[in-house]
Amino acid sequence: MMMEMQTHAVSLDHTVNSEEMRCMLIAPNDLPFNVRRNTLMCLASDLFNRKSPYPKETSDVIKEIIGSDEWEEMRNAAEKSDLLPKFILKTVFSSVFPSMSSQPETCDVSEAMKKSWKKISSHIRTMDIIASLSPGTGFDYSVRDAHSEFMENDTKYENLTERNDDLEQIVKIMRSMGSELISRVKDRRENAQNKEIKKRTHGEERKERTYSEKTQSEEKTYSKERNIFMVIDTSNSMYGEPEMISKGLVLALTKRFLRNKDVNVTYFSSGLPVLSPSSGKDMMNLISHRSGSGEQFARALEMLLERMRCGLMHNTDLILLSKGAGVINDPNFTRDWEAYTMKNNVRTITAVPGGCSACGLTELSENVLIFDDTALKNKTGEFAKLVDILLQI
Repeated sequence: MMMEMQTHAVSLDHTVNSEEMRCMLIAPNDLPFNVRRNTLMCLASDLFNRKSPYPKETSDVIKEIIGSDEWEEMRNAAEKSDLLPKFILKTVFSSVFPSMSSQPETCDVSEAMKKSWKKISSHIRTMDIIASLSPGTGFDYSVRDAHSEFMENDTKYENLTERNDDLEQIVKIMRSMGSELISRVKDRRENAQNKEIKKRTHGEERKERTYSEKTQSEEKTYSKERNIFMVIDTSNSMYGEPEMISKGLVLALTKRFLRNKDVNVTYFSSGLPVLSPSSGKDMMNLISHRSGSGEQFARALEMLLERMRCGLMHNTDLILLSKGAGVINDPNFTRDWEAYTMKNNVRTITAVPGGCSACGLTELSENVLIFDDTALKNKTGEFAKLVDILLQI
């Protein structure tokens, strides 16, 4: 979901005069400042389909840049998103001109342009994946926010573009789970309808007329009553497929329930604040955070218990995504956990992605779901059970 540009004039002015571009222009370089600025203006003007005279000091270089196949691709990309022009100019400028001296012909423009386009196209691919991971229709602002966060902090998220294959796997998992979720909701309605039909007798037209409204009303009421709070384990055991399954599950549930519930996410060990996937910045933190940072098992559970004590998790489905770790040796903690989950009407569900046991989380959980290799394909598998639990089937 690429955002359309609004006006070239505004974007051109904002792009060239941004603080980031000014800092780049004053960086040490053999070329005089005015030459670099004029060159930037020339490239920016051409990027927005405007004509501008070539600075004579770099005219051959500019002609080679603008005449390259990569530049044509960049121009096409700049028309699709107003977030890309500044990044395109910065990438090209930083690739071509640092290697230039007062003799521009010494710069290998062709190689620099190929390198630049490879980086830019990788970012564009990541932007498309981010759009796929977003909550979707009704939350388009979160896509815009996520794209802005990503493009304005490209150094921070540089490693993310190297993991596009992993991100696309998360998209596949999310879509598979989302499809299963929709299927379970449909089955629920059909099963309820079949039961109603069997009970129906002649003259009960009102039951037939009001059945659909009643079913949808019950679902809507339930959706508003209970919220979802997910906690992701980031220990070494979650690296790879377990991490991708967890993020796919989080985003699938977010897409389905965000309109009717408060959906929040945090991590066992990062110390990050509670994230809302509907926030573009929070979603970027969610998908970029990596497993392997170590696990503070007790700290995470204490944090959750404290939220219950403060009444911040009332009527909540608490989903712990972990391969299981630690043993709870404190009977006082277990007693308090049971007391406050009951007081706050919290249901604790542990989902174990790619594992075989929830270990210490078992005694705190009402339900333990083991996600094996067939969990995403088998409609009677663990994800189906999780959906049933959340829908109170």
